[in-house]
Amino acid sequence: MNEENWNQADDQGGSEFSQNRNYEGTEQSQEPVKDSTIWQAGSVDEGPQPMPSSDNMYRFQNVKPEENVEKKGREKKSGGMKKTIVAAVVFGVVAALCFFALVKITGVWGPEKSSGSIGTVEPFQTDNGLTAVSGGAAGPGDVSSIVEAVMPSIVSITETSTATSYFGQSYPTEGAGSGFIVKEDNNELLIVTNNHVVAGADSITVTFIDNTTAKATVKGTDPTADLAVISVKVGDLKTETKGNIKVASLGHSEDVKVGQMAIAIGNALGYGQSVTVGYISAKDRQVEIGDGNSSSSNTMVLLQTDAAINPGNSGGALLDVNGNVIGINSVKYADTKVEGIGYAIPMSDAIPIINELMNREVLKDEEKGYLGITGRTISEEVSEAYGFPIGIYISEVSESGAAKKAGIKQGDIITKINGNKVTSIEQVQNKVNNTKAGTEITVTIARSQEGEYKEQDVKVVLKSSETLDELDNGSQDGRNSGNGSGGNNGGNPFGYGNDSYGGDQIVPW
Repeated sequence: MNEENWNQADDQGGSEFSQNRNYEGTEQSQEPVKDSTIWQAGSVDEGPQPMPSSDNMYRFQNVKPEENVEKKGREKKSGGMKKTIVAAVVFGVVAALCFFALVKITGVWGPEKSSGSIGTVEPFQTDNGLTAVSGGAAGPGDVSSIVEAVMPSIVSITETSTATSYFGQSYPTEGAGSGFIVKEDNNELLIVTNNHVVAGADSITVTFIDNTTAKATVKGTDPTADLAVISVKVGDLKTETKGNIKVASLGHSEDVKVGQMAIAIGNALGYGQSVTVGYISAKDRQVEIGDGNSSSSNTMVLLQTDAAINPGNSGGALLDVNGNVIGINSVKYADTKVEGIGYAIPMSDAIPIINELMNREVLKDEEKGYLGITGRTISEEVSEAYGFPIGIYISEVSESGAAKKAGIKQGDIITKINGNKVTSIEQVQNKVNNTKAGTEITVTIARSQEGEYKEQDVKVVLKSSETLDELDNGSQDGRNSGNGSGGNNGGNPFGYGNDSYGGDQIVPW
């Protein structure tokens, strides 16, 4: 019950209670009393006397004085009238001071009132029916002001693609996702989302806070990190829309603590932006995305939250109580035995990848750069089984390729590209092929030295696809390294005829 209802109940109940209690505070009989003031002759000296009533209660009665007594009383009181008036004034002042003191004390020591804004109760009811009360209380869990400030940076994403039925017929499909604005640069509005939201899309439409829409193109994607940056031309936006949208404030996910409040905003089920609130349940959760038995499987380190994340929330923002984006909503654990387990990509891990994706150019095939190698992903399972670093094992090196010229050898393991960790061959291929041929990049490799793998940075100038002609076409299983000897760089984890660890070898790149 809110404060108004309590007050109303006090007002109504108080009057009823006062009508049904006696002098001593006990309940009276419901029988009405004809006259509560009883006049009866008596002696003046006796003064007011208690008189028993029919309900066994005592009431003070007034005594009606006789005329001669009244005259005698006037004569006696004529000299003390001033004293009576002075005494009355003093009594009134003292009573007033006591009253204000009581109010002050109860105001300090009484129940603490709500600090929220409460609307007026009047009018509670009109001739036309019930009337809603304006205003409302904002408790400590209220996040409306945060949402209001952040919502202009959140967008809804709709993608259309083509699917093929079981009978080979093609038909259009539509999917929904979310994203948030991270930068306005060179007449482009750059928006971050999940790779799986826009992967394979024929067209992408972005809806802003004012419900206006614009077409978007993919700027760059990283399938392994499940990140993508899409671009909207600023010239395609209305003037009003430019004034309504904002760039999101990015936070450091390293500062996140388990148990702190988290706010998820996204295009849940494609219905438009909605808000869910929960807490950070855990940090650094290793979540395997994919089949788990092939190279398409990928282990990601994510934030866990119990804020509801539903289809369409993917790519949306996970916020802290300051309105900073601390994660990118990506995955939900779906099981009949599980509730409230969702995952988000930590913002601190995503920022370096996003910076790279924002600077990518859309390259033609003849402009793309290549390392000139073939390789296989060293998964966590392979790493544990054979003691190799997680990364990409180099199975073969082209004699005319960029890697050979930079000193990279067969058996080396790629662990980073330009300082960013890589964990799958698809991730390395994506980074390299989206860089123009002739560009110098930094490749971090782990090389076996006296039975121990040590990392070193190698500068590589990428070459064109012509250097791939002499490489294997991907049909081999990686046993060309000398039956597991791995040349002079240690054993080949894929030379034992066991494909359950690494997955398929991809085409040269």
